[in-house]
Amino acid sequence: MSSELDTTAFKPFHRPGDEPFQHPSGNIHAHGLAPYSPEAAAAFSFPSKPESKHETLPPLFQTPQPPLSSICPQRWPGIDTESTKMLLRTVEDNHFRWHIFFNYKGFHNHALHHLLAIWAMGASAKMISSAYETHCVYQRPALESPSHITRDNFNEHLGDERGLPSTFEEYIFAPSANYLTEPCSEKDDHPEMMARFIDGLFHPLIHIGYGAEFGLLGVKAWAMTAIHPTTVQALLPPSYFSSPMKAGTLHALSILALVAKDERFDHIKMTDRDMFTMIVSSQGEALRTYAEMWDFDVANKDDVAKAVEELAWLNSIIYGVGGVTGKKDNKKAFSADFFLMHLVTSALFIPSLVTSLHENPRAQALLLRSYFAVSLAHYVTRGRPVIDIAKFYSSTSGLLPSSGRDVSPQPTPFKNMLPDSESPEARTPNPWLPIVQATLVHPNEHLCKTQRALAHFASLYGLRGKGWFAARKQASAATENSKLEDAERSLGLGELDGTLFFRVAMLTANRLGWMREGESEGGWDFEGFYEK
Repeated sequence: MSSELDTTAFKPFHRPGDEPFQHPSGNIHAHGLAPYSPEAAAAFSFPSKPESKHETLPPLFQTPQPPLSSICPQRWPGIDTESTKMLLRTVEDNHFRWHIFFNYKGFHNHALHHLLAIWAMGASAKMISSAYETHCVYQRPALESPSHITRDNFNEHLGDERGLPSTFEEYIFAPSANYLTEPCSEKDDHPEMMARFIDGLFHPLIHIGYGAEFGLLGVKAWAMTAIHPTTVQALLPPSYFSSPMKAGTLHALSILALVAKDERFDHIKMTDRDMFTMIVSSQGEALRTYAEMWDFDVANKDDVAKAVEELAWLNSIIYGVGGVTGKKDNKKAFSADFFLMHLVTSALFIPSLVTSLHENPRAQALLLRSYFAVSLAHYVTRGRPVIDIAKFYSSTSGLLPSSGRDVSPQPTPFKNMLPDSESPEARTPNPWLPIVQATLVHPNEHLCKTQRALAHFASLYGLRGKGWFAARKQASAATENSKLEDAERSLGLGELDGTLFFRVAMLTANRLGWMREGESEGGWDFEGFYEK
């Protein structure tokens, strides 16, 4: 390996060669070494646990806690003591050894996400170890903190990848963590921690979400949040942190329908500029106005659950339905947009985050509205793909077991199977199980996150029958609005039912490839849904 480091490379630490990755001898590891050395970057062996100066503190990584509530993701069978030991060993090694960005462009280390997702879905110890090795071959070595960071000086380290803030509510949602009366740093900047938290394609939120869901103190969530830039200020004005938050009157999907038909968002074309920053800068006021129309409450658990459900439907529709009816390439059955996929994976953590904030309703409301606003911004940023739910349901009907077709690669049933040996349902009695099996062994770290989220949404909302959206109670002002009714009808919201999540999961599995069943590896789509 050359001693020269190309900091512009996608994977500056990537080891060449197609041979299986081999553990080197010895116990060389990156923690505590210089920012780069070929020896440190090339090594992969589990290091001994670093000495702690705070032995009285609880361990950073211990057996994950149970789900915080019934709306939070549940665990699949398959978890055992060996898989849990390997999980803790690998996530702790990742914590001490590797940087949260694997390159110098700010691309995120997804090892923790991958390992926790497949552990929760029942992966074995060997699967977890193998999955971790796929990440170690290109990670960037960790850095030491530049100095002791306290609540008095943490603002001076924001945007500096060498820093680390502390606790959730105080350092993310508090007014003092966002807009200061008199900025005290030399940069004269406001902290804007909430903006950092939901920026970066939601990665800080996802990272903290894993910590909240599994109760892991060692998740580098605050560090990841602190070192992200701020590009969503237009969606989070100072008034959100100083004035009572007023509720709107519309369902989240009704607002999506209005955004989908808003002429201000027509004719979006791809440019060389940062599309997300450009859209937030030019359309931030309009998007914020839409977000403020959302009718949600955090007065009790039922209200919170309702808001969480609306976000699950919203982002599954944007990614899934938009990927079918908005695609520009007619040769593809589905455009699995890499950026919109993150709307689905991030929505999985909203239940755990809002539940962990149950003693702070203001923080709950701020999280929900901010997340909604940024989700809409990503939808518009990616070209606002056309959403036609009726067309989507028609074109994906063959993915359902009720179609009479085999929906995934099949075994050969023996006679006397239920309901009979010739039935597709004898080969796939629960169509989610082949998806989970194929997902666990697939090397793509985003696939397990996506399918786990969609499976969770299906478990909670699969009972929704066709027409549930039209039957819900809605504010009288909304029902009398003909423009709104036309927009809802145009999207086909009346067609929605609980099969949405399975349909989207099947489309995703088909696009990424059924590798367990012998297909080659597919990939995500990056071209967006822009006008030519």
